[in-house]
Amino acid sequence: MHCDDFRVIADSYLSDELLIETNHDVIRHLDSCANCRFELAGRRQLRHRLKIQFNESAALRIREGFAAGLKLQLRDQALGRPRIAIPRFAYVGVAASILIAVAVGILGLQSLRNSRRELLAWTNLTESAIGDHRECAVEHRLAPTIISLDEAGRTYDRAFANLASAVSSEGVLPAGAQLLDAHSCMFQGKRFAHFVVKYHDQIASVLVAKVDAPNSRAPRPEPGQLVKGFDANSYRIAFFQTSKHAGFVVSGMNEADNLAIARSVAPALEKQIRRAEENVEARAFKW
Repeated sequence: MHCDDFRVIADSYLSDELLIETNHDVIRHLDSCANCRFELAGRRQLRHRLKIQFNESAALRIREGFAAGLKLQLRDQALGRPRIAIPRFAYVGVAASILIAVAVGILGLQSLRNSRRELLAWTNLTESAIGDHRECAVEHRLAPTIISLDEAGRTYDRAFANLASAVSSEGVLPAGAQLLDAHSCMFQGKRFAHFVVKYHDQIASVLVAKVDAPNSRAPRPEPGQLVKGFDANSYRIAFFQTSKHAGFVVSGMNEADNLAIARSVAPALEKQIRRAEENVEARAFKW
C-alpha cells in the first residue's frame, strides 16, 4: 500500500468500515510509514475536537428540566385523582402523555442518528479542505483538476464565479499578504474555490465549498463568526459559513496569522456568496 492509497481510505479506517484484509494492509503500512501515522493521528484529533463541539452545541441540547418535568406530569396525571373516581379522560391524558414521551424518544434517537451523519459529513469536509491545501498549494499534485473560477461557476457552483474579485479587491487581505493564485480544484471528489495566499513567507489556502447538508445542525459558527483552535496534521484551521457554503483558511502558520487572513477575507467572501445564493433561490422561485 502506498501513502496515496492510505489517504483515500483513511476516513473509512477510522470509521471501522474496511474489510479485515484491508485493515491488515493499512496496519502494515502504518507500521512502516511515520508520515501516515502522523496524518492518521491528526485526523483522529480533528474528529475528536469536532465531536466535543458537537456535543456541547446549545442548539442540540434538550431544554433543562424537560425530563424531570415530563416525569412529574406523568405522575400527576396518573396519581393526581382518587383511584376510585378517575375519569376516562384522565386515562386518555396519561396514555397521550406516554405516547408523546415515546414519540420524543423515537424522534430524539432519529435526530441523534441524523446528527451523527451530519457531524461525519462536516468532519469529512474539513479533512478535504486540509487535503486540498496540502495536495494543491503545498505539493502541487492537483494540477489536472484545476480550472478557472469562472468555468467552475458555470459548470459546478454559481457562487464561485465572482469570488476572485472579492478576494483580490484592495484591502481585503491583511497588510503584507499576497494573493498568489485563484482557481477551482478538486480533492477526493470535492470541488473547491481555492485562493493561495502568501503571508509572512508562508503559504495559506482560502477554500470555499458547497455544504452537502445545508440544513445541518452540526456545530458551525454563526454568519460572521470564525471557529478557531483546530489543529490537524500540523495545520491550523479557521472557517466561516453561509447557508449553503463553508469557507476554510488552512495553513501551517501560527494561530494569529491564520486568523488574520480568515478575519480579513471572510466578510467579503460571505457577502459575495450570499448574493449568489439569493440569486439562485430567486431563479428557482420563478420556475
